[in-house]
Amino acid sequence: MNKSRKNILFGLACQLLGLVFFFGVWLMHFAIVFFTIGTIFFLFSKQKWYFKIMCLTPMFYATGIIVNALYLEKYIIPKDFTGVINVITDKTAGEKREYDFFTRIYRIPKSGVLFTKFNQKPGFNKRSFYQIDKNGNLKKLGILDHRSYIEKWVINPPKTEPSRDSLAVFTPELTYDSDSKSYNMVFTVGKYKEIKTWNYLPKEVLDSLRMNRER
Repeated sequence: MNKSRKNILFGLACQLLGLVFFFGVWLMHFAIVFFTIGTIFFLFSKQKWYFKIMCLTPMFYATGIIVNALYLEKYIIPKDFTGVINVITDKTAGEKREYDFFTRIYRIPKSGVLFTKFNQKPGFNKRSFYQIDKNGNLKKLGILDHRSYIEKWVINPPKTEPSRDSLAVFTPELTYDSDSKSYNMVFTVGKYKEIKTWNYLPKEVLDSLRMNRER
């Protein structure tokens, strides 16, 4: 077996190992290492360029999965709004999709409930949250978790906690709705010391707002 063929076989083995590690969530950094090593060995082989590209299929496949699951999201919230915000997927009554280059734009109404045509689902989500004033100026909000505070109901509470007087977005999370078979975003805006309800609005309120949109 000549050296070029050995490079191809070793490179292909590294690519396949990279794919195996890729599907192990906590082992993904090993996948990057093996993909890189495999690519280097392919480059040093003397095979045709199109054959080298074919051998990189496992890495291209993994990259495609990441790109398909990567979401850049920007939430724009009315300046004086505090309380629970729901972003609900609704293909019929939802607002049209809006983008800023590759970033999804969610403009939250004064009700705090946005119906959107965007299909929301878990993935590699990079979210940013802003308040907007009447002149269109944006102010970025920090993101906190209400479970990071020292309370009796918190399991393994931290030794220190964030400020209770800071205006922030608390605990953004996707929840699955079994009725519509879709994911919806929910989070709470306000100051920790003033918030009474976390990430919950009664179903009756949501249904009423949806019916008003459909009329």
